[in-house]
Amino acid sequence: MSSYGAKRRIYPLVGYNPEVVAVAFGKCSRTPDPFDVTIKDLDADKSRRFHEKWIIGYGHSSVAEHAVLSMAIENVSILATKVIEDNRLASYTEKSTRYQQFDKNHYYKPKNILASPLGKLYKETGDYLFDTYEKIVAKMFEFIEKKYPKDDEIEEKAYRAKTKNKVFDNCRYMLPIATQTNLGMTVNARQLEYAIIKMLSHPLEEVRQIGKEIKKASFKVTPTLIQYADYNDFIATTNKALMSLSKKYLKNHTTRSGKNDNSQKPVILVKYDKDAENRIITSLLYRHTTLHYGAVEKMVKKLNKKTKEEIIDKTLSKLKKYDRPPRELENTSYIFDILMDYGAFRDVQRHRICTQINQMVTIEHGYSTPDEIVEAGYKKDYEGLMEKAAEAFLKISKKYPYEAQYLVPLGYKKRTLMTFNLRELYHFIRLRTAPNGHISYRRIAQEIYKEIKKVHPILAKYIMVDLT
Repeated sequence: MSSYGAKRRIYPLVGYNPEVVAVAFGKCSRTPDPFDVTIKDLDADKSRRFHEKWIIGYGHSSVAEHAVLSMAIENVSILATKVIEDNRLASYTEKSTRYQQFDKNHYYKPKNILASPLGKLYKETGDYLFDTYEKIVAKMFEFIEKKYPKDDEIEEKAYRAKTKNKVFDNCRYMLPIATQTNLGMTVNARQLEYAIIKMLSHPLEEVRQIGKEIKKASFKVTPTLIQYADYNDFIATTNKALMSLSKKYLKNHTTRSGKNDNSQKPVILVKYDKDAENRIITSLLYRHTTLHYGAVEKMVKKLNKKTKEEIIDKTLSKLKKYDRPPRELENTSYIFDILMDYGAFRDVQRHRICTQINQMVTIEHGYSTPDEIVEAGYKKDYEGLMEKAAEAFLKISKKYPYEAQYLVPLGYKKRTLMTFNLRELYHFIRLRTAPNGHISYRRIAQEIYKEIKKVHPILAKYIMVDLT
């Protein structure tokens, strides 16, 4: 032992079952032994007994966070992926509609609809959407190559990849959210248990089945930690009750025509803190004093505008592209009502640190139309596809409101209520306004920035934004 104390040791625990790793870390509070010594004395049976006693018996659930699983989830609908990804504390990577082509052999067909008189309409509509998508994809290659000819500086392989991406960028709007995709999910056992509970309590059969299969697959790795994940009556019945109350008391539902409508604002700043600047400045100074928050806030309120701006400048002026702004920016928030096409929603929804309240998928708000689809001369085909999907949606939704969502193409718009803290907005706006991003979500991020700048120009001053 040196005069500095015991020798520091940092090492990975590799090759052990996640449930055993969780026990090794969990025993840290009750044994002085090093982790690598503790874990060698453990096996699956000892780990199971530990978890049953401390996690299940005494409710020490935080230990389960040390058991991390990586789940491969294949051939699930885009609609289902959004349910799975509506769990904050996990990491996801999903097959992209911007870089890959899809076909009609891979879209979800709900059993209850196929077994009903509406089954023929569902399948005919789904096939029509994919047939039209594939036809326009083939034609768009010629248009994109003509509009963006290859120059001598770019390699053939790179040019082909860029051309393909532009084609799929335009055509993805036509894909229904029944389209099957693949998803990689890395999550700790504590969060996975809750995710499974939510899936098993969901109104869609596909999601419930995915929940059962994820539970079965994860049971092979962490049987003790997820064994009690099951249907939750509170989750299921509360959502049904709220849907009924919404229909009862909210009588001004929007039109169900499915016609395109560009009159609605895509971004509405619903709520924000009027005293946001004072909150942020108080928080920034609080860290470096011993005074209580109220005393600091009282003095900050007396500062003039120039002084407040100086404090913000000193804090954020050296912020570079990949720097993270200080945590104090989390002490004020903004609520946005966002109307965006489902394709944009798929990307925006990834920002799970914010609070998201999602409405069901619908055709009520119309759809986005890619400029290059019009420019290439396929507007009529595109609009025909959207109208065909809307007609089927209206007929099926009368009996199957949840399952009807599957036939809605990604180009249709939906509403999402999103609450961001300012720190998250610094990240979101920089990332989602970048020139290489898709135009549909770039416009959303740009509008969010403009709304913040209107109400808090001092706080918006150092947000990195591309408004082109």
